[in-house]
Amino acid sequence: MEKIANGLYRLTFGEPEELTPVSVLKPEPRFGELNARPDYGIPFPEEEICCRRRAGSFLVEVPLSPEEDLYGLGLMLKSFRQTGRKKLLRANSDPAADTGDSHAPVPFYLSTAGYCILIDTARYVTLSMGNCKIRGSRQDREGFESAGTEYGHWWVKAGSGNLFIDIPAARGVELYVFCGEDMKDALARYNLFSGGGVLPPIWGLGVMYRAYMHGDRERIYTLAKELRKSEMPCDIFGLEPGWQTHFYSCTYQWDEERFPDHQKMLTDLADMGFKVNLWEHAYVNPQSPVFEDLKPYAGDQYVWDGLVPDFATEEAQRIFAAYHAGLVREGISGFKLDECDNSDFTANWGFADFTQFPSGLDGEQMHTLFGALYQKTIIRVFEKENVRTWGEVRNATAFAAPNPYVLYSDLYDHEDFVRGMASASCSGILWTPEVRQAESEEELLVRIAAAVVSPQMVINSYQVKMPPWVQWDTAKNLEGERLPNADELTQKCRSLLNMRMKLIPWLYAAYYTYYEKGIPPIRPLVLDYPDDQTARPVYDEYLLGEGLLAAPVIFGKGDRRRIWLPKGNWYDYDTGFRLEGGQWMERKVRPGDLPLFVREGTLLALAEPEQYIGEHTCFRLHLTAYGAEKCSLTLISDDGVSCCYQKGVRKIQYTADRDGLVEPEADERYCVVDYKRII
Repeated sequence: MEKIANGLYRLTFGEPEELTPVSVLKPEPRFGELNARPDYGIPFPEEEICCRRRAGSFLVEVPLSPEEDLYGLGLMLKSFRQTGRKKLLRANSDPAADTGDSHAPVPFYLSTAGYCILIDTARYVTLSMGNCKIRGSRQDREGFESAGTEYGHWWVKAGSGNLFIDIPAARGVELYVFCGEDMKDALARYNLFSGGGVLPPIWGLGVMYRAYMHGDRERIYTLAKELRKSEMPCDIFGLEPGWQTHFYSCTYQWDEERFPDHQKMLTDLADMGFKVNLWEHAYVNPQSPVFEDLKPYAGDQYVWDGLVPDFATEEAQRIFAAYHAGLVREGISGFKLDECDNSDFTANWGFADFTQFPSGLDGEQMHTLFGALYQKTIIRVFEKENVRTWGEVRNATAFAAPNPYVLYSDLYDHEDFVRGMASASCSGILWTPEVRQAESEEELLVRIAAAVVSPQMVINSYQVKMPPWVQWDTAKNLEGERLPNADELTQKCRSLLNMRMKLIPWLYAAYYTYYEKGIPPIRPLVLDYPDDQTARPVYDEYLLGEGLLAAPVIFGKGDRRRIWLPKGNWYDYDTGFRLEGGQWMERKVRPGDLPLFVREGTLLALAEPEQYIGEHTCFRLHLTAYGAEKCSLTLISDDGVSCCYQKGVRKIQYTADRDGLVEPEADERYCVVDYKRII
């Protein structure tokens, strides 16, 4: 065992493999911040960790106590609390069951005992997360246990409740153990070891609208003008596959027949306040300008007749990045990195596990690392230009916290989408429950409301020509048939998206805390209340920053919303009513409702909504102090777009005491237009 920093230890067993997430991805730890934190030791005796080789794998046993609950493992759409479960962590785009297949499997788990463990392997590791038992009435659904239920480990004989890590092909492994005051502190240390959390460009926290995939230049102009005319908030305009001459596999070249003079189109969109994001994937078509240069630095198998770059080599990264730099200089603000996971069991695409790459990685290892390496390749383009980017990606793994990418999925179950926000944040990754098609007005409103309080607000209308609030029925939308109540539905959707725009200063401050301290900006209750047994399984409530709780409605669950308020006093955002925590509450909900609660002692800042965030946007703030005591708030002021925040930002502090609001000196980013106190 080796101590690396305060509360951080590396345990080495046997003969670890040479190519692992640490050695290939090369995280840049924030050691200054790590060592500024109090030191903690591993919460179990080192000698209780056991290991042994077995035929074809390496097995490690880690002790668990009966009181522990476990979370993490990356993006898990089918489960949140992992105690007692068995998972085979494998990159796969179609996780139909709760077996461990995921867009972003991360060999990492987090314990309510105040520690987390990273398993430094790119193999398809299997974890048996202890045993569990249920006494009395069974759960009516995950997260709501009936009265009299006991949940814990099953200790029939010594070791039967421990956690087992089975790593195929390996002859050893290294574990990184992060120990903190509590589980939120331990997770923050892992995120800081990864390099700290991402700080998006401030416009990235607005609304992204992805346009019809078969659209052309004129349709893009028409849609952009309609969004602005209807005063629908939108910062980012996403172009889907059809912008390229060929996209399965990709050429990364503009289709000049559909997008003549695309440079003028990009300039015009920028003048209207839109950033432009381009869809792509990393499988390179033979007609691509970079195909021949990349060929020596690619795997020995193709996908969609395109080569698979070995982004673990400097040469492949350099060639791919250099070409994309040209697109960025044209005015592209970011990319949607699609299909960098795998779908070899259902859709029958992806490279095989036995693929060999010039770096020495095989296909199994590359599937684990491919999305992360792809992100790093694109990130270097923007870093060289000293601008921030914000995009979407379909695969991630360890050390994702600093990356300006949010995970998404072609799956669409709404409860899974809401659960994904909770599971992702427990592994240092971000997830968006993006809005696509809807089968009713109710579904559209419920899905938009949930996305408002997510890491990235995305309306993905790649299937339809008109915005979904004009016509939610896909077939009728494509025929150009508007809803009879289109104006009314547009107003309801505008109101929800305006709420997202109101939250931008609050979210930007939360993301800066993520960057500086490693604390996730949107996180499930268990991270802040690990000793609250009722909060432990709750996956459909989140804290946004400090003191704001969101309980989005899940589509198909009826018109009653059951909400757990943790200990302390809370205020209903809509009514201002004071509520005592430590108990369940139930409220009637309508389509589009977004239950929000503010913790007593919070100074909440909401901005007057803008249609988009411009270079010189000054947020007009409405501040509300909740409770009778003194409270304060820190907002972040910088240019919002460059990488200069790494050298420091201006922290704007507001304080509300019994005499009123104490404001700082004037700042060009914020001005207060209203202040009140609710007791």
